[in-house]
Amino acid sequence: MSEVRLYANFIIAILTVAYPIIIQVISRLDDKYTTQKIVEMFKQEPIMKRFQFLLKASLISLFIWSLKLPPLPPFDNLGFIVDNSSKLLVMLMSVLLVVSFISLVNKILTYKALSRGMWVEV
Repeated sequence: MSEVRLYANFIIAILTVAYPIIIQVISRLDDKYTTQKIVEMFKQEPIMKRFQFLLKASLISLFIWSLKLPPLPPFDNLGFIVDNSSKLLVMLMSVLLVVSFISLVNKILTYKALSRGMWVEV
């Protein structure tokens, strides 16, 4: 059970600390230009949409795990995966969220470099 709390802490940390900072950095992408096009382009990036989806999915999986529901009767004797499906879901969503977060930060760095007129391979 303690391993799920570790993953839950990752989700909470990304939600409470990293997400507001990312939103602030994204909104400041247009500092050099007077247009909002860079910010609007970034918001349409697949990685941004994926990150937001995974953040919501991680919170939902955390909620499902916190309910501590027993397996349904037809599935109660199917083994480890079914018995621990909510734990596994939280772990999977957390790992995917962290990977998505790292990809999002790399994309932000790329946009920052492009807005400054530099080209950086990230």
